[in-house]
Amino acid sequence: MSDEDTFDHFLTKVGFGRWQLFPLATTLLVLYILGIHQFSSSLVSAPVAFRCFPDALPSDGVPHLLPYREGNDSSNSSQVYYNSQCLEPHNLSVTLEASDIPRGSARHKTSMSSCPIIEYDTSIFSSTVVSEYDLVCEDLPLQPFYQMMFNVGEILGSFIGGHIGDRWGRRKAVQIGCIANILSVLGTALVPVYPFILVMRFITGCTCVGTLIPAWNLVLESTPSKRRSLVGMLSGLPYSVGVGAFAGVAYCIRTWRYLLLVCSSPVLILIPLSFIVDESPRWLVQQGRAEEATTVLQKAVRLNNVKLSENVYSIVNNIIEASKRKNQVKSEAPTSSGLVEFFHQLSLYVRSPSMRTILLVTSLLWFLQSGLFLGVAINANNFTSTNPFLYVALTGLMDGIAVLVTTPVTPYLGRRTIVGLGLFGGSVLLFLDLLVSTDYYWAKWILVMAGFLMVAGAFQVNLVFAPELFPTEARSRGFAFVNMMGSIGFIFAPLVTTMVARYAWWAAGVTFGCSGIVGGFMVIFLPETNNQPLPETLQDVEDRAQRSRQRGVANKAYENGETDIKV
Repeated sequence: MSDEDTFDHFLTKVGFGRWQLFPLATTLLVLYILGIHQFSSSLVSAPVAFRCFPDALPSDGVPHLLPYREGNDSSNSSQVYYNSQCLEPHNLSVTLEASDIPRGSARHKTSMSSCPIIEYDTSIFSSTVVSEYDLVCEDLPLQPFYQMMFNVGEILGSFIGGHIGDRWGRRKAVQIGCIANILSVLGTALVPVYPFILVMRFITGCTCVGTLIPAWNLVLESTPSKRRSLVGMLSGLPYSVGVGAFAGVAYCIRTWRYLLLVCSSPVLILIPLSFIVDESPRWLVQQGRAEEATTVLQKAVRLNNVKLSENVYSIVNNIIEASKRKNQVKSEAPTSSGLVEFFHQLSLYVRSPSMRTILLVTSLLWFLQSGLFLGVAINANNFTSTNPFLYVALTGLMDGIAVLVTTPVTPYLGRRTIVGLGLFGGSVLLFLDLLVSTDYYWAKWILVMAGFLMVAGAFQVNLVFAPELFPTEARSRGFAFVNMMGSIGFIFAPLVTTMVARYAWWAAGVTFGCSGIVGGFMVIFLPETNNQPLPETLQDVEDRAQRSRQRGVANKAYENGETDIKV
């Protein structure tokens, strides 16, 4: 296939203009919504200070009045009153009726033996998932599931979104994802049953990532190659803006159901936008739908104000015919079954020392960095502050700054350097935060936010670094694998912030700090890919590792075109 017959060559002629604005806006809006749902647990299901009361008469049979305060005291005594301590379980036969609780009190009966009657501090949040469903005391293990179910849904959504996008088209996959997303959000906010809410959170995570993948393909497949790096840089910004906007809205709306509905409302803009945006012309060409592809590309030429010497329909037909010839050559080559080929390639990768190292290091690295990133982001309620809204807003700001700083700096410092220093340096700052007294709260804010800035920068660069480590023949599958390991790290993060943090005030910080330090040291075992040709085959990966041990020696495997696998 000649360069003239490639779709990228045609897109270069079309350029980047008004036609790409709709797919770009669609993708950026999906990322905006993803940021909101990814961080929502820090405020929507935030833990609330509480006080437990017994529900029975004492053994002497004389009724004792429950202590009662009118309103919420904002003084220091509030922390003493709302001690968040559970009682020893009682097994008494005489219980208080609902009418015995003082009128106007925020107390209510529960089904927990260690906290029969509970009262929550509503000075910060009017209601959260935790306070509404009493996820405290013996029901505390249910608390992190609100965040975990979303992350589990993300894993499934990555497979579903890619499958629907490849089979039915990118635009239809975005449309299905948007409609399913708004339905799952409505189900989460309107149904008063916690197990059903967890199911809806799973579906929400599935729809968010399931919409992002086809939307991302839609914008990349419509963008000329020279502009794709700029689009990649912009991709992280709406995510950060969504997190900051979520914190601002949460400061004004303290009831979790209303907060979730308001912050999820941008999907109402995304739904009509998904019907306006054009289908990916590259996907239409791959499907052999020449007339539809021609219509879309004629619109692109008109909106971008481009003049072509040839007829668009003829160009599309030439691209389709060239693609058919290439696929015919591939189909004529002798091939084994898909399962046999998969295990054959897997055995080659496992036997390859360099590839085996990449598989082990990248999978563990993504598990650690993902848990560290999300863990610090949703750790607002364990931080020494009564302002979780400011904490979430600053994490969004730091994430945006990390995108803007690392993008121009990476070509000069290299991927491995930024990832390693970001994880290691960020973790050191988190450890220093544990040593600073709460009297110096401003120093604690600086250390935590600076640490998160470095971790977010490492995460952003690793999105580019990880795919470059794998050969072209396995790049998509390799990157999907490390992303899956990262999703597992996301799943474990709320367990640390909720369960581990209950054992000691420093437990969460030490856990995340150790994760970053280990991850920072592990980067040493990976090759640098900055300003290096991408490996095409497994042999290229081995050659790259061999040449990297010799400082100043170029990779002659690429220079001489030696890309055959030698087994």
